[in-house]
Amino acid sequence: MNRDIRLLEYDCLDSTNRLLIDLAREGEPCGTAVWAHTQTGGRGRLGRSFCSPAGGIYVSILLPLEASSGSGTLLTAKAGVAVRRTIKQMCGRECSIKWVNDIIYNGKKVSGILAQACGDKAVLGIGVNLKTDISQFPDDVREIATALYGPQDKAPDERMFVEALLDNVYSLSCRGDENWLEEYKSSSTIVGNKVLILKAGAVVGEGIATEIDDTCALHVVGKDGKETVLSTGEVSIRKTDD
Repeated sequence: MNRDIRLLEYDCLDSTNRLLIDLAREGEPCGTAVWAHTQTGGRGRLGRSFCSPAGGIYVSILLPLEASSGSGTLLTAKAGVAVRRTIKQMCGRECSIKWVNDIIYNGKKVSGILAQACGDKAVLGIGVNLKTDISQFPDDVREIATALYGPQDKAPDERMFVEALLDNVYSLSCRGDENWLEEYKSSSTIVGNKVLILKAGAVVGEGIATEIDDTCALHVVGKDGKETVLSTGEVSIRKTDD
């Protein structure tokens, strides 16, 4: 693992992001990472909870805020590419990315990402369902989520997976990689599909997703030809003939 990364490991936390935010406020330097084997209060985007049973990977890393180039969307997108690369590297499995932060395996979500600002730093949290028993998920989550392996399957060593993931995140966020954006766009599941634009769970618009631009904003064109550009938020993919 990169020598600039300091990894703190815990059996159980309420939230790796919450602890790392507290540590950042106390002066913890960039490169510090927190890994928990389970979480009791994991957080997802838009204030949602993130179910975190044993068998999953729950890790947060502290990065310089400028690593996001002023955009939480860009930082989250880079993390998505890092997760995708790690799964390919460690598991030999291909995943796609649903704008902006969901990693998709076999049509279901296998990983989520949450970036939070903390002063001049950013806390980037990542959850991966590595060998999670999905029967432990609530009914509504089981419908949309999956794991890379079953709880009894032979899977990569968790520490090796975490170290590879942190290396990929740190490299993409702090060292740069001219190929990451093209990889993000080419692995997207959304361009060309009909999408519903959601706000607080309610549909506020719809159209065809036509482009992810170089800032990772999503362009959606409605039936009236009007274009909406989303730099953050939530969308739901629908078949184009719906």
